[in-house]
Amino acid sequence: MRGIILALLLALAGSERTHIEPVFSESKASVYNYEAVILNGFPESGLSRAGIKINCKVEISAFAQRSYFIKIQSPEIKEYNGVWPKDPFTRSSKLTQALADQLTKPARFEYSYGRVGDIFVPDDVSDTAVNIYRGILNLLQLTLKKSQNVYDLQESSVGGICHTRYVIQEDRRGDRINIIKATDFNNCQEKVSKSFGFELSDFCHSCKQMNRNLRGAATYTYKLKARDQGTVIMEVTARQVIQFTPFNERNGAATMEARQVLAW
Repeated sequence: MRGIILALLLALAGSERTHIEPVFSESKASVYNYEAVILNGFPESGLSRAGIKINCKVEISAFAQRSYFIKIQSPEIKEYNGVWPKDPFTRSSKLTQALADQLTKPARFEYSYGRVGDIFVPDDVSDTAVNIYRGILNLLQLTLKKSQNVYDLQESSVGGICHTRYVIQEDRRGDRINIIKATDFNNCQEKVSKSFGFELSDFCHSCKQMNRNLRGAATYTYKLKARDQGTVIMEVTARQVIQFTPFNERNGAATMEARQVLAW
């Protein structure tokens, strides 16, 4: 019996994940396809919505130890202003050209153990272009624990340092890892946003009581693959929803919805 227990303990110890943190190649560039869609309006079909779509390639290459370049290639920007989902996106040549001149300039970022550090951009890059970089790099943010498959923590995100839950699944061969991450923007240790003007809106007792005049959350799905140099991010899909409910808890919510896909 003691031998069986010892064997089980050794098996459990050996099952701890090693080198799970994602890495990028130090010798060659990693190129991803990227698409982002942001829509504002009411979520029901048949109502007007406005938004934007970005398609491009994202190139990540090594600069120094734990420091990388990120460069946008062939950006295309489309605008949406119509009845959802009937009307199509229309290409915006003017906006594409204005942002392409900035986005094709490489930015530099720090990346270590799945965490994005400081981001460095050229002085002539606008806040809009910087936010696009931040949105892409936010997809790379992972706080991984080697011995736990389900856990909660406060993690840095575009919304601040907020409550995040992880669920990690490995296939039997051990070379593929699927991760689901959910972030609650209403439960933040530190928030990067501030709300103004609520005293001018109509009073909604149930909204105020539940602290849900403004609420938001994001979910991320990761597909990672183990390679010789370490674990590589193969695909990330993300969906973020921010809901504003000034009048009616059930039917009065306007939303901002953002969807992102980053794929090898």
